[in-house]
Amino acid sequence: MKNNNPSIEALNHLIAAYTVTSQNARFCHWNVVGPHFEDDHEFFGELYDELSEEVDLFAERIRALKLNPISSLKDILTETKLEEYVLPMTARNMQKNMLKDYEHISNEMAKFAELTADDAVTQDIIVGSKRQIDKRAWMMRAMLGE
Repeated sequence: MKNNNPSIEALNHLIAAYTVTSQNARFCHWNVVGPHFEDDHEFFGELYDELSEEVDLFAERIRALKLNPISSLKDILTETKLEEYVLPMTARNMQKNMLKDYEHISNEMAKFAELTADDAVTQDIIVGSKRQIDKRAWMMRAMLGE
């Protein structure tokens, strides 16, 4: 979904990436098994809640800029390189895949923070969201023993 406004481009892209990642966290929450089930189940649930809240924040910013956010699943899946997870998948692979997705989003956010320098509000939203993404990525690395 192309737009000449870098803020709209960045926010729509983040809506797509966060939506797919949120669904992947929900997938993990529903399907995780293993000796650390309770901790993993709770952790993945926290992730999808956080990601969903951020999607709303991005969409509300686009509305504040008097445009409409990306919202169809077809457009969302086209807008991001992130892909939906499929079974079978071990708890460890769920953690590894989530970490990979979070690191991908973090890298994109670093670029978007630069591209939105002329829009301090959007830049602030992206930087704040990146702080949370980076914190969760650190937690996932620790879970994986990295």
